[in-house]
Amino acid sequence: MIIDGDGHFFESEEIFDKYMEPALRNYRPRLLGDEQGHNFWVVDGHTSYKRPTIMGAGAPGTAAPPGKALQSARRASPGSQTLNNIKERLDDLDREKIDLQFIYPSFLLHANAWPDGILGNGICRAYNTWLNEACNQAPDRLRAVGVVSLLDPVGAAKEITRLSDMGVKAVMINGTAGARRLDHPDHDVFFAECDRVKMPIAVHFSLQFPFVDTLFEHHFPNRVLAGIFPIMAGLTSVLCSGLLDRYKNLKFAFLEGGISWVPAHVERMDDHFENPRYGAKDLLSHAPSEYLKTGRIYFGCEGNEATLPKIVGEVGEDLFMFSSDYPHADRTEGTATILKDRADIAAPVRKKLLEDNARQFYGV
Repeated sequence: MIIDGDGHFFESEEIFDKYMEPALRNYRPRLLGDEQGHNFWVVDGHTSYKRPTIMGAGAPGTAAPPGKALQSARRASPGSQTLNNIKERLDDLDREKIDLQFIYPSFLLHANAWPDGILGNGICRAYNTWLNEACNQAPDRLRAVGVVSLLDPVGAAKEITRLSDMGVKAVMINGTAGARRLDHPDHDVFFAECDRVKMPIAVHFSLQFPFVDTLFEHHFPNRVLAGIFPIMAGLTSVLCSGLLDRYKNLKFAFLEGGISWVPAHVERMDDHFENPRYGAKDLLSHAPSEYLKTGRIYFGCEGNEATLPKIVGEVGEDLFMFSSDYPHADRTEGTATILKDRADIAAPVRKKLLEDNARQFYGV
């Protein structure tokens, strides 16, 4: 069996039109389109995609449902992209040789960067309800991953309770909540509830990282840095703060950042832990790398990463789970088959990457 630990879909207006609560419905996200066939979201009067303001920025609308300009680039039908046609999505999964896919957002990938956490969680609640209903049309093939905004940590904690009651198997956040780190004391109420109901937490890629996402005058270096820094910040928060000691049931996965950074970053944390000048033992009783042996830390990997055999060997074969990034346009197609057929990774290890590790993280 092949489990995709990190698939996606493109949210549609139907989600928010149908499920936003009356008090917040006037502030629901809306879609606009331009004459070139790009769609883009407006939320709370703001959009990141209205018009590129930086050299090298891509076409607007890349986190929106398919417009004419992006339809073919995504290599997936509109119904599959938006989950408005479950049969089309399942047909695509069959072509990709994926048996079970965990579904993450596109537009809401950046929900933890929105300054209004109350509105953010209202949007997340509508999204979570819609997505869970959609996935329940094919529960043996599709599973919803919930989303919350930590800018409203009490609201996020309440949504964890609801997600657990709905049978949702994991929740997504980002590596920072605005300018706050994950282990900020304000977030304790959220982590306590995740700990209580044993809800796995996925820390996912997001381009909106304070200061770094606008550090350069060109989009390319910002895209390189802002994509990986939040995930690194999230892992640092989790491994260097004592968070895992305070909450014994928490599990984390760090997704869509590639894997090449993992051993270097963990080695740096361990090196600083051992140096008495940095006072790490005020926070931790053992080296950060020791947490990687507890079954509570995972990373997403793609099937075509050249360094995958080496890093899995160095860091641990129980820590990585296959991620397709379907249907985003910058993915490589067929990576499940690529990984399944790789001769440079032993068959038992391939099975862990393609199935077993995702089962352990998601509890399926």
